[in-house]
Amino acid sequence: MKTNLKKIKILHKTPKGKIIGRTDRQPQINAIVFLKTESRTKLGKIYDVFGPVNKPYVKIIPFNDAVGNRALEVGEAVISDAKKVQKTRRHKKRSK
Repeated sequence: MKTNLKKIKILHKTPKGKIIGRTDRQPQINAIVFLKTESRTKLGKIYDVFGPVNKPYVKIIPFNDAVGNRALEVGEAVISDAKKVQKTRRHKKRSK
């Protein structure tokens, strides 16, 4: 099974604790981001995508402060290519 992971270069941490990075492709909102280490630690979720289309910036909400600080040390992360399973609403049939 071939995986196609998108790389993110970690740039800095905002005063409110979010991580700013830059990538080469448009990622999905709420995609899971992993640190680029041997253990593939979960960093957080993509919260926002902004800037130019060909090299957008991403705002990541880290799962906790420790992993957010570790991301600055590592400097690189990857976006999971696994599609999220979306919950579907089941509508009840109306009775007359």
